[in-house]
Amino acid sequence: MRAAAPSLLPPRIRGGRRDEDTASGCRAKAAADLGRAEAMGADPMRWKMERSAAAWNARADQLDRDERDFAARTLVPSGLR
Repeated sequence: MRAAAPSLLPPRIRGGRRDEDTASGCRAKAAADLGRAEAMGADPMRWKMERSAAAWNARADQLDRDERDFAARTLVPSGLR
C-alpha cells in the first residue's frame, strides 16, 4: 500500500485555531487513527496508529485542562490573585 502524499493545502482552521489546537479536533484525529488501526492487519502499523491515537487523546485532555484552568483564573477577581 502506498502512503498518501502530504497535503499542500493549509491546515483547516475553525474559530481562529487549527483542528489540532482544539480538544475536539484532537479527539477527531484520535478516532481517525483508531479507525485506521482497526483496518490494518500488520501488527507494527496497527500499534503505531494506536499509539498515535493515545497521543492525540492525551493532547485533547491537556487542552481541556488548560482551557478549564484559564477560565478559572479569569473568573477570580484580580485583588484575590
